[in-house]
Amino acid sequence: MNKTTTTYNLRSLLISIFLIEVVFWSIFYLVVSVLGFLGADASKSAFHFLTPEAFYLLIFTVPLAYLFWRSVLRLNQLNSHYSLFSQKGVPKFKMAYLLTRYFLLRSAFVFLIIALAQPIYGKKKVKGTVKSMELVICLDISNSMNTMDIDNTPRLEIAKRALNALVNTFAGEKVGLCVFAGNAYAPLQLTTDYNAAKIFINDVNTGYLSNQGTNVPAALQTAMEMFSKEEIAKAVFVITDGENHEAGSDDLYEQLRSKGIQVLVLGVGTEKGGSIPIDPNFPDQGSVMSAGGKQVISTMNPQFVKEIATKSGGVAMITSEPYPDIEALLTQINQMKRVKLRNLEFDIEESRYRFPLLLALICWLLWMSLPYIAKHKK
Repeated sequence: MNKTTTTYNLRSLLISIFLIEVVFWSIFYLVVSVLGFLGADASKSAFHFLTPEAFYLLIFTVPLAYLFWRSVLRLNQLNSHYSLFSQKGVPKFKMAYLLTRYFLLRSAFVFLIIALAQPIYGKKKVKGTVKSMELVICLDISNSMNTMDIDNTPRLEIAKRALNALVNTFAGEKVGLCVFAGNAYAPLQLTTDYNAAKIFINDVNTGYLSNQGTNVPAALQTAMEMFSKEEIAKAVFVITDGENHEAGSDDLYEQLRSKGIQVLVLGVGTEKGGSIPIDPNFPDQGSVMSAGGKQVISTMNPQFVKEIATKSGGVAMITSEPYPDIEALLTQINQMKRVKLRNLEFDIEESRYRFPLLLALICWLLWMSLPYIAKHKK
């Protein structure tokens, strides 16, 4: 019984692979062109890929093609030496079968890469909640804030360090600035422009207000007038050295509590205190003297800080560190934000990764089941 030795036509196989690749990528090009990805301004097109760098993984299709090519060469060698063909000379594995298996596996891999690239097309609306708030910073700029009793640095500068670090953590919160001494003034209304907020914070000094003192009630009253009527968490952040002054009438604090305005008071300074330089930029020029010719010593009064917090139903914190613990401040402010949540509706770009991922799964399942299907067709 004679058997015909038949090998695969490598030239026809190579041409078939090339043509199928040309057809596949032509269709891919046509689809993305129609959707706008390759238009005049691809960055603003309706269709784009969120992670296009995933296409670099296509390089791995090269070893996949190489392994397929090696397997065909191996079949040709086996055919020549061991007669792997039927009596009619037709290969047991037809070329169409081999090409189909190869392109199913290769397509599963390619579609998986397209899914990883995360094709984006169109937008969809999603609902969510966000923790947010309106925060008014009341910063004490009385002369006593020039006292350099912490690391030879003015208390005001230490307060600015804390505020700048705090503002850097904000994302969507509205922040305003109120400075006070003998009276209060709001140089910055509520805003989400954090760069502007930091500019105002860094610019303030004890020369802003000529009327000296520590009028916390005036600052709290000004802060209440700065808030909007929006249903959102509202808080006041008072930073002061807490020198002995009256905390104000109980009516003011009752208003704060009735309006749901939370209060956080940060006391800056040491109980030992220090002298008040005439000019903090040039401390060698001397310090403030009393009418009797004695050097004025400014001490931080923690009892005053706690009294403000107690009357307003808020929280008091004391720091004598050159760089205040911002994490402790954030913890308190984040707890304030939990009081109310804003219900928002967002327009977000819609990822279409599911479609190529489904195609990848289908190709893989067909690749797995093709030998079984071919066996039962014989």
